[in-house]
Formats: sequence, structure tokens, C-alpha cells
Amino acid sequence: MVRVLLIEDNPVDTQLTQDILAEWATKQFELTCVETLGEGLARLARDRFDAVLLDLSLPDAQGLNTVTQVLATSPGIPIVVLTGYDDQELALQAVQQGAQDYLVKGQAQADLLSRAIRYAIERKRTEDRLTYLAQYDQLTGLVNRTLFRDRLLLALARSKRKQQPLGLMLLDLDRFKAVNDTCGHDVGDQLLKAVADRFRSCVRQVDTVARMGGDEFAMILEGVSGRQDIVTVAQRIVEAIRKPFFIDGWPQSVGVSIGITVYPQDDQSVDELLKHADAAMYRAKQRGGNAFQFHPIDENRPFTLSSSS
Repeated sequence: MVRVLLIEDNPVDTQLTQDILAEWATKQFELTCVETLGEGLARLARDRFDAVLLDLSLPDAQGLNTVTQVLATSPGIPIVVLTGYDDQELALQAVQQGAQDYLVKGQAQADLLSRAIRYAIERKRTEDRLTYLAQYDQLTGLVNRTLFRDRLLLALARSKRKQQPLGLMLLDLDRFKAVNDTCGHDVGDQLLKAVADRFRSCVRQVDTVARMGGDEFAMILEGVSGRQDIVTVAQRIVEAIRKPFFIDGWPQSVGVSIGITVYPQDDQSVDELLKHADAAMYRAKQRGGNAFQFHPIDENRPFTLSSSS
């Protein structure tokens, strides 16, 4: 059963849509009808639907704004615009705004409407899958380098606006190459997934954990009250990774070297912040690994914290 929400204020058009879907397959679609965009957004927030049939002329919203508002409330919902406007340019704009299809009332026969709904659902699934592949690491499920940079830019803006420090960490595994060379890449991949799980367990849900490539990871710690908060997280990570990992019943041991810089004390661009965290990570590795190191900061900047570790 495909659950469809129809947002349409004309009772004649509503009945026509109901009749068309009933003619095609009574038991394939469950249609819920509302007359205003506000009612539709409320139902989307409360109930689960597989697709939305959306008119562009409603009592409380007009034009492409209806598409925008639905996607702002429910970004994952497939939308088929069902309108009286036979306008190719408007149809193109609707799809560019995020709708999956555009149909004109009176031209949507049973097979066409049914197919449009089902294709819209599949297009949205494909779109979401491609977005996921573009933003997340396929092995660990962590944020990838591209999405990490986007999140870091947003986090830096929030940090400045809220006047709260932000911790940026780069993490590199110690002795991972030896595991890969000795036990093979399958074991190495399983180990990376286990490491990612432990990293997640060491931070809050609001924090970002990313795999930057190979055995290098990164973290964004937002809303920290001071340096000690970051130290606590770093110590937790070092201790978590120090414990053996059991892969296929065999223990595997690695460590982690962590480089840290703190914004806005280190008030630089994204690229410079990453370079500073990378240099601090290299110093931690020079100390023998299983360690963390802060990038030196200007103690005269706002949010001055305790001395460097």
C-alpha cells in the first residue's frame, strides 16, 4: 500500500484524483486529502507518507513556494506537482526546486498518475542514495572529507555567532599499516569499521566524526566550555583505541595520534586550521603515538584556556 497525501483545495479536483487512483488499483494507494498547505505540513509532521500530490494554488500558499515549504518540513518526501498550470517553464522550475514530477490536471490519466507516483518514489530513493554516497564514507558510514569541510564551515560560523570555542581534531591510527600488511585488507577494513564505532562512542551526537581517507579521521567538537572539555574527549579516545580489537576472533592492537586546534583562539581559514591540527598530530606521533597534542595558540585571544598539553 502506497500512502499518498493530496494537498488540494478544489473538491472537484480532489474527487477526480480519488477516482483516477481508484480506477487504476483500489488497493495499491491509500489517499489522504487536505485543503491547505498548513494542514498538509501538519500531517507530514505527524504521519508517514510515501509521496505527496501537491497543487501550486492553495489558500495559504501560491506557486513554487508550496514545493519549497513541503521540502523544508519533509526533505525526504517525493513530490508530484498536480496543477492546472500547463507551463513548461514552471514545470522545469518545480523540478529544479526539488519536485520529482509535474502533471497537469485533466491530463493525468490513471496509468500516468499511478506511474508518476511510483517513479517519484524511486527517483527520490535514488537521489537520496547518490547524496549519501557523495557525502559519507561507504566503509565506515562516517561523514567523508567533502561533507566534513561543509560542516566545519558552518560550525565555525556558529562558534563565532554564539561566542563558544570549537575543537578541531585530526586523528591518525598508529601501527595500522602493520595490521594491513600482516593480516590483509579485509581485516584492515573490519578494523577501520570497529575504530569508527569507538570514535562515535567517545563523542556526543551533536559532534561530527569523519573519515578523511585511509586511516585518518577528523572530529568537530562544538559548544565546548573550555580546553578541559577537549582534553577529556581526547583522553577518552586514546583509552578507547588502546584496548584490543577482536577481528575474526583474533586480537588486533593499534593506537591513535591526535592533533588539536581550538577556534577562535586559532582564528584561521579552514585550510589553515586543518594544517595546524595536522602539524599537532605529527608531533603527537613523534612522541610515540597513543597521545594528543594541541597546536600553540595566542593566549591573548578571547576564550583563553589553560596551558597547552
